[in-house]
Amino acid sequence: MDAVEGATGRGGTPEPAARSRRRSSWVLATTAFLGALTLLALLWAGTGLPERDWVRVVGGGVLVLLLGSTVGFLTVAGARGSGAAPRLGSWADGVPGVRFDYSTATYCWFSLLVVGCVLVLLCAGVAIGSVFGVLPVAGAALLGWYLVVMLRHAPGGLLLSPAGIAHRGLTNFYSVPWPAVRAVEAWDLGTSALVVKADPSPQSVLRRYTGWFDTGELRYLPFLVVRTYWLAGDREAVRSALAFYLAHPELRGELGSEAAVQRIAEGRTGA
Repeated sequence: MDAVEGATGRGGTPEPAARSRRRSSWVLATTAFLGALTLLALLWAGTGLPERDWVRVVGGGVLVLLLGSTVGFLTVAGARGSGAAPRLGSWADGVPGVRFDYSTATYCWFSLLVVGCVLVLLCAGVAIGSVFGVLPVAGAALLGWYLVVMLRHAPGGLLLSPAGIAHRGLTNFYSVPWPAVRAVEAWDLGTSALVVKADPSPQSVLRRYTGWFDTGELRYLPFLVVRTYWLAGDREAVRSALAFYLAHPELRGELGSEAAVQRIAEGRTGA
């Protein structure tokens, strides 16, 4: 019935602990495997230096960048969050509120991963040559454009204001007013996510900076979805703050002041 319920198939229940542990084990094993491949690629590139085999050196270096950035991204994505405190802030097109920014480390590792993919595609295009080499080069150009747009709109984050909830993702902006919000829940959507279950509203705002080429959160519209591994702050603290101000409309006016920041930082938004 609901878009997110259809995607998860569990009617809103949080991810079972057993499944979470299995996924964590799988991520750890994948990270360790890719780490080993990174070391092998580094050694392979190094063997080209004495022989001045620059094809091997450059190719190995590109592989090290791609594999190493994947390891770094998986590592930071699996962390709970640095506990970075919320702060008062706004975006150029938004009202002031309490802001939970995206993690700088996650941005850096993801950017390096995209750069690695761009270089691999460029190398593939050069190696293939002829007319068929145009395809990987075009793919590299598309990813490069995506990276530029992403960095131009950084940092992303989640904003709680007296008017509603706004999310600036990597390449999009979406906000919903408080009257349209029905619930705030933690979901398993392949990865851990915060889902603001909202109804369609004429006050909602949606901007797609890369058209339909995005990270996938907008497929669940009109729900607002945030992949929690992007958030710098503690994921549970963010969910608790969202749920608290949904349940206490009389206190939403403080979201434009330090009182809300202090309440959240002191953990006074728990059940």
